[in-house]
Amino acid sequence: MQHAAASRYIIPFDVPAGTDLAVVGGKGANLGRLTQAGFDVPAGFVVGTDAYKSHIENLKDRISDALSSISYADADALEESVQRIRSWIVEVDMPVAIANEIVAGYAGLGDRIFVAVRSSGTAEDLEGASFAGLHDTYLDIRGRDCLIDAVKRCWASLWTARAVSYRKTQGFDQFPSIAVVIQTMVASEVSGVMFTGNPINTATDQILINASWGLGEAIVSGIVTPDEYIVRHKTLKVLERTLGSKLVMTVRNPDTGVGTVERHVEEARARAFTFDDEQVAELADLGRRIQAAYDDLPQDIEWAYAGGRFYVLQARPITGVEFSWDADVTESVQGNDEATPHDTIWSRTFPEEMWTGAISPLMFSWRCWGLNQCHSLGVHTFGFPELDYTTERLWIYHKGVSYYNCKNDLELIKAAVPPQLRAGMLDKIPKDWHDEALEASFDWDRYIEMFLKVEANRPDMGYNWWKAIRDDFIDNRDYREATCPRSRSEYGAMSDGELKQFIADVVRLEISSYDPPWNGLLWYMREALGWIAWISENWYDGGRANIFMDLVTGTRNPTVTSEDNFAVWELADMIHRSPELKSLLAKYPDTRFFDYLDQCIDGPAFRAKYAEHVRLRGHRGHPDRDIYFHRRADDPMVDLRLIPALMGTPDPRFQEHRMRDRLEETITHVHDNLRAQPVLGVFKAKLFKFLIDFAHHSIEYRDNEREVMDWSTYAIKLAFEDVGRRCVERGRLAEMRECYFLTMEELYGVLDGTANMKLCRAKIEVRRRNFDKVNSKAAHPAPYLQFGRPAPIDQPEISGDGVLRGKTTSVGKVTGVARVVHELSQIGRVKQGDILIVHATDPGWTSVFMLIKGIVLETGGLISHGALLAREYGLPGVQIEGALQLVPDGATITLDGDNGLVVIHDETEETEEIR
Repeated sequence: MQHAAASRYIIPFDVPAGTDLAVVGGKGANLGRLTQAGFDVPAGFVVGTDAYKSHIENLKDRISDALSSISYADADALEESVQRIRSWIVEVDMPVAIANEIVAGYAGLGDRIFVAVRSSGTAEDLEGASFAGLHDTYLDIRGRDCLIDAVKRCWASLWTARAVSYRKTQGFDQFPSIAVVIQTMVASEVSGVMFTGNPINTATDQILINASWGLGEAIVSGIVTPDEYIVRHKTLKVLERTLGSKLVMTVRNPDTGVGTVERHVEEARARAFTFDDEQVAELADLGRRIQAAYDDLPQDIEWAYAGGRFYVLQARPITGVEFSWDADVTESVQGNDEATPHDTIWSRTFPEEMWTGAISPLMFSWRCWGLNQCHSLGVHTFGFPELDYTTERLWIYHKGVSYYNCKNDLELIKAAVPPQLRAGMLDKIPKDWHDEALEASFDWDRYIEMFLKVEANRPDMGYNWWKAIRDDFIDNRDYREATCPRSRSEYGAMSDGELKQFIADVVRLEISSYDPPWNGLLWYMREALGWIAWISENWYDGGRANIFMDLVTGTRNPTVTSEDNFAVWELADMIHRSPELKSLLAKYPDTRFFDYLDQCIDGPAFRAKYAEHVRLRGHRGHPDRDIYFHRRADDPMVDLRLIPALMGTPDPRFQEHRMRDRLEETITHVHDNLRAQPVLGVFKAKLFKFLIDFAHHSIEYRDNEREVMDWSTYAIKLAFEDVGRRCVERGRLAEMRECYFLTMEELYGVLDGTANMKLCRAKIEVRRRNFDKVNSKAAHPAPYLQFGRPAPIDQPEISGDGVLRGKTTSVGKVTGVARVVHELSQIGRVKQGDILIVHATDPGWTSVFMLIKGIVLETGGLISHGALLAREYGLPGVQIEGALQLVPDGATITLDGDNGLVVIHDETEETEEIR
């Protein structure tokens, strides 16, 4: 086939100018880029922006006058004004030179072939702007006159009410340019849209495909509910397939031979999936390759299938979705993703027990790697290899926090916890699973063998774990020296390679310190506390209520934390007893306090005491575990924020001593009560003493081991910050703290200059926002996740006549008045804050999205007009078949986009008759 040749107004896809946005517009530039990258794009060319400018040259004054009188708040007046502008553009003759070049370009594509004529705005298909769909498309155009008319109508579509309003709100130029794509028409057997990142749950490791019979216009216009496929990005495995109704299809008009019409699909074909898994995988692989060509950023791709081949019709960045590439953070840690069910439920409970607050991608990428290592060692040592991360992934990262595979906790309870203890160990799994955990059979031989194996092969992870953490790590000088935080000058003197090696060495050493506490606490400590609780309930008969809680409240010896707390109290007490220091802190409750400290009589003594405090404890003081947070050596405000609250309070050691005395009295009381019992009293007392002594050693060293971990973690933190500073010096990061929002591997790519910086910048910005939302408590992570969204588990069953279930098109949850609107002429009925109930929407409905707070569609898929606009405006959306009849107009409803349902509460507002 002879392709069009380049000329003044015509630019073929395959020439260098074919990617010039200012000349060919967004759609044209993308087609040029795809063509030149070797993708199977139907041949075509672009009528450049100069052609449009020439065409309207004599109309600009009239258009300017019309625009100056427009009332953007009056939808009817706005539509009337822009309709006049469009008519002028269509009715005026196209300059002969332009028309001749278009016809010549058309002839170069073939002999009177069918073409698609699509608008291509210069601000279209850009990241951060969503002009896609604002301008017109004409399909199955053939012949000179029809082609010229379609081009002019595309130019005129720059002046629809929606386009003019959008440009106004976005601050774009009053006279924007537009190009027009003319492309060989594919007689599609199947067509649709593919998102290389899932726009519903923002999962960048999933590809979402919508497909329907015939041309893709049926999907885009929302008149058909397409098939939906969700595909794993890495392996191309189909994770989910949902059959769409596909009751109609868009085809070439058989009567006129030009344009398109809708035709009903026969029932058998409507009920059949458009593709098998092999075809879906082929299409998804095409999506992966296109994404790679676009800096690996998620793409919205239009495609067609004909004659056994897939054709690319368009690709653009996905807009209206805030991807954070959490999957990349997750995958920085080991885990068997292929064996992990797609419907796995993930829990916040276990992570929150040991890792509170917001979590940075950087720390997740090495800390969870280490947790996997010690977990793996433990389950093999204890005799439960089926619980290893090689069986199923254990950890995922999601929007600033970590989640744990709670099926692993369920299986642990069933396999390793005796039935007598299970009731007290169900907090980590959903309530819906409790019966399964409680009723599972138990292998007592395997249970006894577990302890024998550990004590024989790894005693440092068993009964004497607390001695191992004390002797091998806390009090081990060699370990302390190897993991000692270095000074900034020491880090700065290291080469890049030496700095990476230092981090690797300290991470490896720190991870080795996880083995005793992780396994000693999660296995032995769990059993000890469980049996103490059982003894308290079944053997103890001394009459005291809540005896178990009294037995485990407090510690029998001072801990590192209690000593740290006392040290801070002493500093507060020193200020409290000094009128000058007290007055100075009241006047300067920030770091300026230290600037004026030496002007006070007691200032030098306090400075010296605080310096010693930082020397001994500078690696501690942070409220949450993540390395993002400052330690007291980084920022004295860590202490200064707390000191005013401690001033004038009693010495905390008094309360500790009282609690310790009470604890010892309680332990003695229970011991004596058991020993005095006539049946096996001595045995019961000895068993209790064995368990309570071990439990309190574990409670004490559960606290103490954190100090040695904080020690090495601070060394790692400072080293990573030096990596961040180097990246800033080399112009690759804007500021040092951006380093926390990349995984270790991603950060090293930035350091080495091998990273995709466009992708890294996108990751940093969104991940940082997610982290800040969690840290500021603006976001509250869901207790359970499934499919990347809050899991509907442990929630009251929502069912009944007033509950309608459908499909999520945009996430979120709102309550408001349902406004049932059957056609565009009734749009004036919609009030501010209504929830729109509608069959489908098209660009004419755009203005209503500024009023509503949610939308329920009867038909369409994720890329139908209503679904796209809902995500762009941040509105929840659900698709429910028959919604216009099922939802009463004026009823108060809750629209739950997270779970794809509508709850009808009442019908208090008078229903207005709809004609």
